[in-house]
Amino acid sequence: MGTLEVRLVPALPEHLDDWIAIRAGATARRLVSMEEDSREALLKRLREASSDVTDPRAKSFRWMVEADGRVVGTVSAREFSRVQGRLEVGYMLAEECLGRGIGTRAVTLMLERLFSIPGLHRIWLTTTAENLPSQALARKLGFVLEGVLREHTVVQGRRIDQQLWGLLRPEWEARRPLKVQ
Repeated sequence: MGTLEVRLVPALPEHLDDWIAIRAGATARRLVSMEEDSREALLKRLREASSDVTDPRAKSFRWMVEADGRVVGTVSAREFSRVQGRLEVGYMLAEECLGRGIGTRAVTLMLERLFSIPGLHRIWLTTTAENLPSQALARKLGFVLEGVLREHTVVQGRRIDQQLWGLLRPEWEARRPLKVQ
């Protein structure tokens, strides 16, 4: 079995149904804290996010993850502060793609793009305390667990702890892969 080709493509309004289906996956619903956004709210988020890291006005970025030509996930960056040199990232994959290395490859591609932005020093993400696969991905890519926000988020009506992870530019540069497929 060959390696899947994973690539990031600009998120477009025509990806809305794919994104809704990915968000509806059982694992995502069980492990990820997410707002119950309407179609209109999600469409607005797709329209507002940029895929161009060279755009000096962009405050958020979103790409869809393609594996063998099919949309199977999304990666995003938001709350970009050029003054502070930091932003938050997130990622989500379709249920059938979990545990296949697609997420690691997609987030690696996103980090490469984001760290090409001059002045970006820190990238952070959060995981729920129960989301062991997402924690493993963060560790694998060099993120450091910086703290736990106790009962900070609600997933399926339960208050649960949320973990805060950080990655600094020098840490990424010291660990980053030589070449990403």
